[in-house]
Amino acid sequence: MTTEATSPDVSKTVFDESAVELSRSYADALLNAAKEEMGAVLDDLDAIVVDVLQGHPRFAEILDSTSVSSLEKDRIIVQVFEGRTLATVVNFLRVLNRHGRLGLLTLVAQQARTAFDRKSGRRAVTVRSAVPLDDAQRASLQERLTNLIGATPQLKLEVDPSLIAGLVVQVGDDVYDASVRTQLHRLRDRLIERKSHEIQSRRDHFSYPA
Repeated sequence: MTTEATSPDVSKTVFDESAVELSRSYADALLNAAKEEMGAVLDDLDAIVVDVLQGHPRFAEILDSTSVSSLEKDRIIVQVFEGRTLATVVNFLRVLNRHGRLGLLTLVAQQARTAFDRKSGRRAVTVRSAVPLDDAQRASLQERLTNLIGATPQLKLEVDPSLIAGLVVQVGDDVYDASVRTQLHRLRDRLIERKSHEIQSRRDHFSYPA
């Protein structure tokens, strides 16, 4: 199977609204089955998505391929994951396979993590900074974000030197941009706007009615 043949299916799975709704149902079922193992199950699932599916695209293609039988996929799942991940995770992968839904695995993992964080009073927060934050800065940021969002922030820290200095914080769809780069862009835009206004004023001053 070629990448070209499978890419449309993967894209459709990721962006189809019905697939999102279906993934929520599977995510809820997983969380109900996980119970007190919930955190560990989600960690295993995240590791599978990042280290296995994203790290080995060819393997992901095999799991999502209609050319590989469900029986063969089940054998592969057991061989690769049994003893390396929790039994709950292995069983869940086999359930997805039996229903022909392995292509939803990434979406299911995202939905399950979001639901778990919501139930636990936690929210995912992405923080980009020009340089790595030290322990004191992280602790201070954690406290300020807790007060801001009214939940326990789960920080994902990223370094982006192009910011020059400052932070960009994303909580869901909300973005708080306090970077020097953005401030410089705003200053530049204000200067351009002011200069354009001055030029127009001079033109108006020296123009005469016909």
